Amino acid sequence: MAVNNVSSTSQTSTYTPPPATTKTTAGAVDSSQFMQLLLAQLTHQNPLEPMSNSEMMSQFSQLNSLQELRDIHTSMDVTSSANQTNYMAGLIGKTIKANQPDGNILQGVVDGAVLEKGNLQLRIGDKTVALSDVLEIDGAKA
Repeated sequence: MAVNNVSSTSQTSTYTPPPATTKTTAGAVDSSQFMQLLLAQLTHQNPLEPMSNSEMMSQFSQLNSLQELRDIHTSMDVTSSANQTNYMAGLIGKTIKANQPDGNILQGVVDGAVLEKGNLQLRIGDKTVALSDVLEIDGAKA
């Protein structure tokens, strides 16, 4: 096996950050990543000017606030989904008018609600329409 000679008079070392990982929210840092950053900061800090206790507590408080906000966001998503599902269930048996993708207006009695491709859809006969496409709801049950 032949080996090529490699010679260099000077070598430079450059830091290449690791590839970005997929995150649930753009730019979000989870608690383990935050702790890794904080540990790196503490490890590489100037020993003559260490991080003050108030700075450290501030960062921990920010982490705690971030986690609480994420929990609230998750809770709001669940509540919103439940409210939308309940609203759609309340439309069963009512007459509605809705836009169809082909531009026609569909009118009929809502037979049910289905989850289709991650979206809640109202079923009218053999057709389905998104809640956002509903134009009119007749308040009386059919």
